[in-house]
Amino acid sequence: MRKTSRNKTIAITAFLLILLILALSTLFFLNNNNAEARRPPLGKTIIKYFVYPDGTSIGEGLEVELWNDGHEPIAYGITDYEGKVVFPGLHDGTFTLEWNWQALLYAETVRINCKQIVWEFVNELPYWTVIKTFYYDTESELPISHLNVTFDGREGVTDETGTVVFDNVQAGDYTLAWVWGGAEQSEEISIDFQTESPIVLTNYLEPKSVWMAKLERVEV
Repeated sequence: MRKTSRNKTIAITAFLLILLILALSTLFFLNNNNAEARRPPLGKTIIKYFVYPDGTSIGEGLEVELWNDGHEPIAYGITDYEGKVVFPGLHDGTFTLEWNWQALLYAETVRINCKQIVWEFVNELPYWTVIKTFYYDTESELPISHLNVTFDGREGVTDETGTVVFDNVQAGDYTLAWVWGGAEQSEEISIDFQTESPIVLTNYLEPKSVWMAKLERVEV
């Protein structure tokens, strides 16, 4: 009787020990999976900065594609407020980054190897140029010279061809303003990464004789 009871105790102990081993194995497996999930991707990282010629960031929103040496797109990114885009988890090799700027396709090929884990590159991108021309509202298109024009706080004067040029312009929203016929007139323009450069704008204004006649009629 004692022998049977002892055997039963041994069996229960062995069963509980097996359950404990299974529980510990499961816990180890789950913890290991969580650690794998938290672990950063293996491989190299490409960090690309896009700046204007003066070194300031282009800002967020530029779309960049990463291609491998087999001419296949493998990743896609968008610049942040620093003008930075990051491509992690890459193997050694040759890659091409492509982006569109001023409606033109740009590409740069880079090669990364085992020398370092993080590879940083900086690209300088061109400004925009805004060209504004004023004509009298006649069939002959006579230019309006010596007209003062402001562009987001910057000042310019039209030349003999009726043209004023503002260069070194970054992407953004701007206002062109001038005074004609005793009243201020303006034009809003928006420049994004796909806007072609130069930006050519034309305005036709009524000759002074026309608006002077209108002014005289109003005074009467």
